[in-house]
Amino acid sequence: MDHSARALASLPQPFSRTEALAAGVTEWSVRACLTSRSLITLGKGLYAVREPWLAESQWARHRQMAVAAARLTPDAIVSHASGAALLGLPHPAYAPDKVAMTLLDDVRTSRRDSWRRFHRGRTPPDHVLIRHGVPGLVAARVVIDSGREVHGRDALAIADGAVRTGLVDFDELLDMRCHQRHWPGIAATNQILLLVDGRRENWLESASAWSMSRWDLPMGIPQVNVFTPDGEFVGRPDVLWPDHGLVGEADGVGKYLVDGATDDAVRALLGRETVREAGMAELGLEVIRWTPSESILGDAIHTRFTQSADASRGSRVRAVFRCTCCNHPLEECVVEAELLVWRRRVVRLLERRVW
Repeated sequence: MDHSARALASLPQPFSRTEALAAGVTEWSVRACLTSRSLITLGKGLYAVREPWLAESQWARHRQMAVAAARLTPDAIVSHASGAALLGLPHPAYAPDKVAMTLLDDVRTSRRDSWRRFHRGRTPPDHVLIRHGVPGLVAARVVIDSGREVHGRDALAIADGAVRTGLVDFDELLDMRCHQRHWPGIAATNQILLLVDGRRENWLESASAWSMSRWDLPMGIPQVNVFTPDGEFVGRPDVLWPDHGLVGEADGVGKYLVDGATDDAVRALLGRETVREAGMAELGLEVIRWTPSESILGDAIHTRFTQSADASRGSRVRAVFRCTCCNHPLEECVVEAELLVWRRRVVRLLERRVW
């Protein structure tokens, strides 16, 4: 590897032409690397070393593009789903083709770019937070911006993740929703605010909750510990409908196909799933399952719920339910009580049309 190749490989990926020149790489060397295809062009004046770049996952590349955008664009801040990715929040399967950024000015002129998508909107100083020396938007702004722009299931996953990790609280979400009350697409965030629940653990659970709400299914309680009357732990389903004696499991491949998992390990995991489901059944609970693809439309979940839900079964269930967040009996869970108050508050605001 010659000096130019080593210098390019040592740069943060991706990098600008200016950064390459500052590292001692000549214009001729950049052109030669492009001709030899050891470098690829990602946008006007933006490059990456081909082999390591293409070896990254799609979302890893998008995060690296977002980091480059933050570094190379002093008059804008990474935002929306790109900002959520930088915060480590859940994301859909496919990354956007451009990095979303919000301009710090409010000039109403158009601005085009081959690898960045620029948004406009008033950004007060308290919406900006410096992380590791790089300016970014506060989590509440990222959540509400995403709710206006991306599909509801993805926006809910971002909101759930932000609450789950403690990056945002409900009052901050309300304040940001109020700040943006006249912005395009803001009505789309109303359902996100009604459904947000930080107890959901991943994108699949959030996407499932979104689809179930579209089919007017009752809102289940995520991640409840199930015990026998004698105190023996049985399992923790993804969602519980205690009044219907029903639990739901969103079966993502990631539950089983983890890095380095052997066939024997996967079979053991599946065996434990079978034992757990049998334990639920012994306590009077019915179990329904769905796959990631079924969580998108939600019709299969709706069908299985309506076929399995039994309003009278809830009183016959012998299981003891405890909340995972506080280990209290479900009826004493502080988080569940706070969510009930929160949802009533959002409904009242919507009814009064103060937004």
